[in-house]
Amino acid sequence: MKTNINKAIPLLSLLFASTILFSCSSESKVDLDALESWKILVSESSEKKVSNLIKDDYFLVPLATNVSSLIVKMEKVTLHNDRIFVLDPLSPQPVKVFDSSGKHVRNIGKKGDGPGEFNNPIDLFIDGNYVYVYDNPENLLRFDFEGNFVNSQKTGVAGFRIEKSMDKGYVFINGGTESNLLTTDGNFKVPKSFFPYQNRIVDQLILSPLLKLNDGSVLYRRYLNDTIFSINAQGTPIPHLFIDHGDKAFKFDSKMNPDQLEEKTVEYAINQLFLENSEHQLLYFLQSMNPYFSLRNKKNLNTYLINFMNLENDITFTNPLAFTFCTADWFVAAIDPAQLPGDRSNFPEKAKAATANITNNDNPVLLFCKFKF
Repeated sequence: MKTNINKAIPLLSLLFASTILFSCSSESKVDLDALESWKILVSESSEKKVSNLIKDDYFLVPLATNVSSLIVKMEKVTLHNDRIFVLDPLSPQPVKVFDSSGKHVRNIGKKGDGPGEFNNPIDLFIDGNYVYVYDNPENLLRFDFEGNFVNSQKTGVAGFRIEKSMDKGYVFINGGTESNLLTTDGNFKVPKSFFPYQNRIVDQLILSPLLKLNDGSVLYRRYLNDTIFSINAQGTPIPHLFIDHGDKAFKFDSKMNPDQLEEKTVEYAINQLFLENSEHQLLYFLQSMNPYFSLRNKKNLNTYLINFMNLENDITFTNPLAFTFCTADWFVAAIDPAQLPGDRSNFPEKAKAATANITNNDNPVLLFCKFKF
């Protein structure tokens, strides 16, 4: 019997899974007057339907399900040309490749100790004509698009996230007890480190700490920090955007013990997940322990805010619908087939066609979209 647990990353479990214990006030000392600011709305927007927020060119991809393509945990989704690459670290075949219709094309590499094999694949990225798989603690494997192993390099960094920067160097989220952010040149030399280590909660329980934009730039964010950083050509983080929660912004007091701090965070807005493409910025945050979904148009600065639980998913009628990935300028939501209603007669035609043959134990259906307001 096929089993498929935790097939997608449900946002609510991420939102409530971790409580913040510490922050670093020194990291928040940014010149806000010189920094672009996104002021979060106080009142909710009246529009509640997903269909009225996304552009008509959205598409759904039902990922084919078989013994070798079964997804246990969807850690990362990368769209490149007409191929969808899924990182599933809990699977015996962690890197799965699907075409744009959802057909399973191949797997890349496998778990093991031989050449082209990995033990703990924790990230992947595509650069040029190659797929790179980051195997913790410090091994970077390169494959061609046909799945052939090319070579591997030692990074010298025991990290858990990696991206290629615009200057052909690398950006790491460090998994050790040193600084959280580390950059190197293309040969993993000349390391630069930023944001001193504090503890595991602050340094590792971060949702999407690195984000690669369509123009090749890399964004970085800390857990409690309201400032998003970008990595410049010198491998240095510079302020990119300040998320302004006004009087609901979290106020850190170094004298608080963990219990007091946990109690205090309930009163304020705590950022959870930030995504960005060429047109919009997307934010999930908790305020008074209620989950909120907010959007901002980067050009006209129009903004949207709604309690996440009130966002009506009239595309697949599975609630809530969480956009947890951004790739190739598309925001991506993973839909669990087990949540699909039996009667799909009221689905939009795209959703009806994509889910026509889906059963409860199948792989997720991916929704790719852009926002239109």
